[in-house]
Amino acid sequence: MSDQTTAQAPTGDQDLAAARQRLARRQEELLAALVAGGPVPAGFDPAQVRAQSTGLAAKRRGTTAKVAPDLPRLLGERYGPLFLGYARTHPQTGGYRADARAFAQWVLAEGGPLAADHRRALEQWLRPAPVRPSGPLARLRRALRR
Repeated sequence: MSDQTTAQAPTGDQDLAAARQRLARRQEELLAALVAGGPVPAGFDPAQVRAQSTGLAAKRRGTTAKVAPDLPRLLGERYGPLFLGYARTHPQTGGYRADARAFAQWVLAEGGPLAADHRRALEQWLRPAPVRPSGPLARLRRALRR
């Protein structure tokens, strides 16, 4: 290797590292705009980013409805608009079941006025089912599985 190539290598590596950091920042900014209500980064079409963001939130809404079908049933026609309002400011941080629980908690705390029966139904949905005492049949099943 010549002295010139050796001298340029660290600068090239530094340039590459800096370019990767800039790209990572831009990706984070775009992701925040798409799923967390962040500002649209410079250089992106705001209308297109909003359209994609709405599409992603709608997909998330649909998947959440599949894993927790009680929520759309309990909230009726308010489910869709409420979920989109929630999704705009609450990025998904866990699985869809955790997202469904977080959404239901958000509806109770910040989703606006709810009919008393809807509120009770959501509160009941959020409460875990009581653990039933183990009977002789359940003990027999466990013993047979071993």
